[in-house]
Amino acid sequence: MQNKPTITIPTEQECERLLTEVFNISESELNNARLVKTVAMRIGRDLKWLRDRGPNLSLIKAGSILSAITIGNDKDTKDGCAKLIELGYSNITEIVDQNKCPDFSEGSSVSEKEIIFIADKLVDEEELVSVVYKYDHAIEAVNNDPQKSADLKRKKTIALKIKSAIERETGKNLEELAIADND
Repeated sequence: MQNKPTITIPTEQECERLLTEVFNISESELNNARLVKTVAMRIGRDLKWLRDRGPNLSLIKAGSILSAITIGNDKDTKDGCAKLIELGYSNITEIVDQNKCPDFSEGSSVSEKEIIFIADKLVDEEELVSVVYKYDHAIEAVNNDPQKSADLKRKKTIALKIKSAIERETGKNLEELAIADND
């Protein structure tokens, strides 16, 4: 029997230290990261409760906090992910890159990456919003750019598939799950 490779996952405190000391994010971006983490953990805990082998909550916590490094342009995201790899957290880079929309098809099981992706879509700065609200406002803002609009519509379709998968599995509305106080 092969042993699974161990993965290095930074603690919540290490993640916040990385964000403030290495990536120099602002206080408002840190607060956004904390809210994304709270929402992702609520979703992750519910799914873990329902599965024999649930999602890795430590990975969700670290990935959701560190996803703050992807705020900004593609170059900043690539530089941030490269820095995480350099620091020994290569396993985190794949799930933190929120600019990359996960491939997700109907009937798939939701993983840590999709949980973080959808949690990010439920947070707008320091407020909780619906997936539809977040995308509709983003699409409206780029209405004059057909390429950006089409890309956002594609991501919205994937986000709604992830939302449906979580709702089917948990039997709960995603937005209600996001605000549930199970911390």
